[in-house]
Amino acid sequence: MSHAIGRILVPALVAAGLLAGCSGAAEKAALPERSADVATVGVRVVQPRTELAGDLVKATGRLLARNEAMLSARASGSIALIAVEVGDRVKKGDVLLRLDATSAAIGVEQAKAAVAMAEAGLEVATQDLERARSLRASGGVSPAGLEKAEAGFKQAEASLKQARAAARNASKMLADHTLRAPFDGTVTAKLKNVGEYVAMMPPTPVIGLVDATNLEVVLPVPETVVSTVQPGAIVRGVVHPTGTAFEAKVRTVGTVVESGARTVEVRADLVGERSPAMRPNAMVEVDFSVTADVAAAGLYLPAQSVRKEGEKRFVWLVNEGKVVRAEIEAEAVSPGVVRVLGGLDGAAQVVADNGANLKDGMAVQVLQ
Repeated sequence: MSHAIGRILVPALVAAGLLAGCSGAAEKAALPERSADVATVGVRVVQPRTELAGDLVKATGRLLARNEAMLSARASGSIALIAVEVGDRVKKGDVLLRLDATSAAIGVEQAKAAVAMAEAGLEVATQDLERARSLRASGGVSPAGLEKAEAGFKQAEASLKQARAAARNASKMLADHTLRAPFDGTVTAKLKNVGEYVAMMPPTPVIGLVDATNLEVVLPVPETVVSTVQPGAIVRGVVHPTGTAFEAKVRTVGTVVESGARTVEVRADLVGERSPAMRPNAMVEVDFSVTADVAAAGLYLPAQSVRKEGEKRFVWLVNEGKVVRAEIEAEAVSPGVVRVLGGLDGAAQVVADNGANLKDGMAVQVLQ
């Protein structure tokens, strides 16, 4: 019985397989050929913006001290005294440190003695000249004798001038062994201790000093909005990370555009009340969006959507499922953004990347 069933099933299975093969071949034969208009490339599109992104109307800068210095002695020698500690407030002219000035003090005494000798020599030369002139009038001294007395007087006079100059130099060298504060401020660093040797050349940094009450705001302002910033204008911003608000009066606007970031340096002096958050080197942010409305008018695209061909610039537009090349006039406003000056309207769909593999009239699929 089982052999009979096997003889019936085998031919049936073979027939079913043949029918299936025929059916598959029929289906393949029925598939339509791919049309040349069917999109084969997917693209992302952007629409031109009519206003600048927030980061292009904001400037992040720093608070800097107008007066800040790393001080070094004007002489070489061992430190005999350090009169301040880090954090001390000092006034202009206060003593910060003294070097061992033994040799310099001896030099001053020697210079004073030389001045005294020169003064005495000049006094003698003056008397000799007066005597020679009197004797010459009565014929008691020859012309050569008078000339010799006059030369002696001039030599003594020059010697005194030289001695006095040497004395001033010696006094200055002695004074240079004392380091004084060049401005009011706070001591921020003490890099040497008593007994250590410091050199005048190259200068050895010893004391750090900063005037934290006289601060300025230094801002790299985007080129797109810097035209709205003028000396004397008041800018408003916040100090990070506290968010403390501040006002500053613009002092200078730079004349050079930084080629990479497309920014111009602006410096402004803090005005109004001060907060403890307003410290040297604190980060600040100023928003120019209110004043930049007119200056920032235009259409903006990501820089990667614009292609260059020689001196020309163009973009790929998507129109009814196909890409169309459109030449435009544009200028860079930042490393990642360009402003369109002509050749484009705000409703255009622009291919987001530079479309290196696209061709005019190519069918594309817009990706979401």
